[in-house]
Amino acid sequence: MKKQIVLATAGLALCWNVQAQTSADLNTKLQNGRLLLDQEKYALAMAELQPISSKVTGKNYAPDAAYLYSVAASRQKKWAEADKMLTQLTTEHTNWGGLADAQYLHGQVLFEKKEYLRALKALAVIDEKSMTDEVAAMKRHYMMLLTDKATFQYLMRQFPEDATLARAYADKLVGGWFTQQDRADLEALVRNFKLDRSYLDRSQNIKKDAYNVAVLLPFNVSDNTIKVDKKNLYLTDFYAGILSARDSLQRQGVRVNVFPYDVNNDTAQVRKVMTLPEMGTMDLVIGPIYKGNSAFAAKIAQQRNLNMVNPFSDDADIAKGNPYLFLMETSVATQGQRAAAYAYQTFPKKTAILVFDSEKNDTVFAGNFRRTYTALGGKVVNAQKINSKTSTNVAGVLGAVNLKDLGVLVVQSSNQAVATSTVSLLEQKAAKVPVIAPQSWLENPQISFSQLDFLEMYFPAPKFIDPENPAVQNFKRAYTSRYNLPPSAFTYTGFELLNYYGRSLQENGYSAPPKLSGVQPGAFYQGIGYEAGSGKQAQDNQYLPIVKVENGRLLVVNPVL
Repeated sequence: MKKQIVLATAGLALCWNVQAQTSADLNTKLQNGRLLLDQEKYALAMAELQPISSKVTGKNYAPDAAYLYSVAASRQKKWAEADKMLTQLTTEHTNWGGLADAQYLHGQVLFEKKEYLRALKALAVIDEKSMTDEVAAMKRHYMMLLTDKATFQYLMRQFPEDATLARAYADKLVGGWFTQQDRADLEALVRNFKLDRSYLDRSQNIKKDAYNVAVLLPFNVSDNTIKVDKKNLYLTDFYAGILSARDSLQRQGVRVNVFPYDVNNDTAQVRKVMTLPEMGTMDLVIGPIYKGNSAFAAKIAQQRNLNMVNPFSDDADIAKGNPYLFLMETSVATQGQRAAAYAYQTFPKKTAILVFDSEKNDTVFAGNFRRTYTALGGKVVNAQKINSKTSTNVAGVLGAVNLKDLGVLVVQSSNQAVATSTVSLLEQKAAKVPVIAPQSWLENPQISFSQLDFLEMYFPAPKFIDPENPAVQNFKRAYTSRYNLPPSAFTYTGFELLNYYGRSLQENGYSAPPKLSGVQPGAFYQGIGYEAGSGKQAQDNQYLPIVKVENGRLLVVNPVL
């Protein structure tokens, strides 16, 4: 009997030791996963934590492991994996101490997946009062990014008492969604959620005595006055053009106040400036100029109903999905479309050959040209990509082509050797086929104007300034007298930008997004306009001047009528 008791006791001790060892192993894996997460080794953290994330295998460590796994998955933007694990966690461990954090993270993951209804439901069950502000901020952030009005209205019906949703929807209405059919809904929102009565006024364009414009540029300020670093002299010219336009508008009775802010290529600095209380009084924000920061700042601008314009970028992607960000330039995509439309409408034969370089802008131009030309009824008989870094001779592409029967030849490459090779080939063939090529060919020292005059060459020239224009000559004299330097291309850009948007504010009043008109002549530019057809408003300049050499001078062949 004593022997049996001893054996039984030994068995219990052995069982306890096995359980203790198992618990230690689970804790070790959990801590390893936490360490890997801290070290930003997210894939390794997920691999370490996944085996102990369920009740069966992880026991009491499972909820912590599941949450850390979800954080690691989110950091890698693996939203599906994070969603699956958080669903398991919030379902199986309803009494876990960190449940509110898991629900909050789940809401973010679902928003990123654009599952708005599930996201709002996940956030609605959080009962941790200390997180109320954080939950509201998250909801507002993602709901302000929602671009589909019908979806927003559906969500409003599902959560009719959600004050954050109500205010966000009111902001979206006055920010550009509003139609007269929305008047009753907006009045109900103002009444039921005690919103400021100014919402009802803001549903109409607001006209002011003076308009405020913020200019965010990398001035590299060293004291309290705006002095531009010598490395950024083009910004000096650009900002001087803005000030010249301000003074010109003032003389015409249009008051525009310009407020400069020094912003380098630093996201934290951009956020600091864009969230200043005073930015809420701005009717337009010019800049920032760097692509990443421009898109980042525009997200904040969208949340604050601020209109922004990037002065230099020709990349339509940075404004995609954000109706508050505009480009002063004609994007490369639009250039391809406008060049195709001109070619189809102007040249009798409706066939084209495309030769384009492997650089991103060249492929974007060529792709948009091809799609537009084909959609209009033209035929692209050949589209050939080249790599000017390895070969610049286009004879291999065009040598066997009968150019006399071709409607238009498009050569999209800024490489100087490609330009000279093309011109030489055309001269040898005595070909008078219409050719569309980059504006940079006009500055190629190996190609003379007389050669281009002989050939039928057309050049898309987005920022063409006609030096013989009397307005250009008068401005150049006045500017040179004031600054002892002639204006540069950046000076004209700065002037045109503020002059166009300042006049638009004066004529239409402030609204977000702004109401911009169709193509009209600029002060110096050939044309500026944002109407994309069918009453739609584009986000980049829709007019593309196309120039041709005639009798030794450049003429615009598609002037604004």
